[in-house]
Amino acid sequence: MAQKTIKNLMQGAVWLTLASLLSKILSAVYRIPFQNMVGDIGFYIFQQVYPIYGIAMTLALVGFPVIVSRMIAEEKDVTKREAIFQFSLQVMFGVGIVFFLLIFFGADFIARVMGDYHLTILIRVISFAFLLMPFLASLRGFFQGHEQMMPTAVSQTIEQLVRVVIIIAGATGAVALGWNLYMTGAVAMSGAVIGGLGAFGTLLYFYWRKKPEKIVFTKKWASWAFTKQFLAQSIAVCTTSAMLILFQLLDSFQVYRLMRSSGINATAAKELKGIYDRGQPLLQLGLVLCMGLALAIVPMITAAKARGETRELRRSVLLIIKLTILLSGAATLGLIAIMRPTNQMLFETAAGTGVLQVFILSLFLSSLIVSMSSILQGFGNMAGPAVAVCIGLIVKLATNAILVPRFATYGASWSTVIGLGATLIICYILLKRQLPIPFIRKNMIGWALLAFLAMIIVPVAWETFWPLTSRIGSAVQALFGALIGGIIFFYCLIKFNLLTKRDLVFMPFGSKLLWLTTKIRRR
Repeated sequence: MAQKTIKNLMQGAVWLTLASLLSKILSAVYRIPFQNMVGDIGFYIFQQVYPIYGIAMTLALVGFPVIVSRMIAEEKDVTKREAIFQFSLQVMFGVGIVFFLLIFFGADFIARVMGDYHLTILIRVISFAFLLMPFLASLRGFFQGHEQMMPTAVSQTIEQLVRVVIIIAGATGAVALGWNLYMTGAVAMSGAVIGGLGAFGTLLYFYWRKKPEKIVFTKKWASWAFTKQFLAQSIAVCTTSAMLILFQLLDSFQVYRLMRSSGINATAAKELKGIYDRGQPLLQLGLVLCMGLALAIVPMITAAKARGETRELRRSVLLIIKLTILLSGAATLGLIAIMRPTNQMLFETAAGTGVLQVFILSLFLSSLIVSMSSILQGFGNMAGPAVAVCIGLIVKLATNAILVPRFATYGASWSTVIGLGATLIICYILLKRQLPIPFIRKNMIGWALLAFLAMIIVPVAWETFWPLTSRIGSAVQALFGALIGGIIFFYCLIKFNLLTKRDLVFMPFGSKLLWLTTKIRRR
């Protein structure tokens, strides 16, 4: 029975990992054609309101379902499991209604605080996503609590696919009909609600077809003690999971308004914010691999801790930190080196390249935060990472207020880096207390820096001496620069012994990488 349970959990983890990575790729990729259709001002309009949807999605996909599934999995009595499902649905429904009412009826106030009252219609459209959130979260938590991860994975994928189709099709139609950019943004935002309905229908299909047990409702209401416990645990998980969304939300409330108050006219401020927002899909795409590694290795940490295998536990922690430093460091420096051609290839112009080069430093910091917070959660520390994120948000809020009026979007980029840096320092301190061992070998630092330097030589020289300035030329330069840099970096990793054979086993296509490693070392 135990072997069957472990097998189910491992298969479920694979499905959830694949669905999460696919969803993040879709969420990042669709923004590129959308920006090309509506321009930087249209992109600014969409991105101003997107964090509100991001919060609803986090509640429906990560925060609440994790807590519901944990409570159901820990309870063996069927009647008590039914009560947990009913009570959690009541709490989530109350949260959803409160969010909906505050956002829908407070849309005008929210838009004015953001500095652009025309955003009201978009905010009202996205508020309806919070009405779907309780049902999506409760059903996902119900299935996960019964070790059935497929419904969550499929519903998440369908939700994103439907949303992306609606956004692209809606934007295409709105532009063709000559609608203004705010109406176009509202149509795009409706994709979140329609996608949520698609996910809800998918979950209902799985329930009626493969329900692990029938849900029976009674007239009982959740106690205050249950409500407090449920919300406290959910808030801790949600805060950590929605870290980048919350940073983006602060930018929505501060950056445009602070630029306007510093004397920048409305049109220029919207364009600058839209250009600054180009960094979001680049950041998301860069995080995909690092988050995949975290999702893959954290179960090893949890299992090793449960078995009391201290040596294996330490090795898993050191491995995930080393891989995160090497891969996210390479992705960050590589993107900085090819940012100008990448910017023009994806977004038509090279405007804001310097701003994006500063902003993409967030990739390295946020990757380490994701890895360290995942390790801490594997140790059972749920509150620590959430506190670290909150402190980072406070730092971001303060530095935005200081830097944006002086340096516009350069200031916003630096404030994001500083805020994430504060979060990372706290996560590092917490992890060091949990596991007082050196996380990085001293001799690794020098070789890693040498590998990073070797990787960017060709792209930097190309950009310095022979830049291709057309959009097609930029695409050629960006893609070949990334390919050449990646090959050089991988060669250095193997040649400098930064990755051992045991490390490569845990990476995608591990067997092929081992074969290639053997060939390189023989030469």
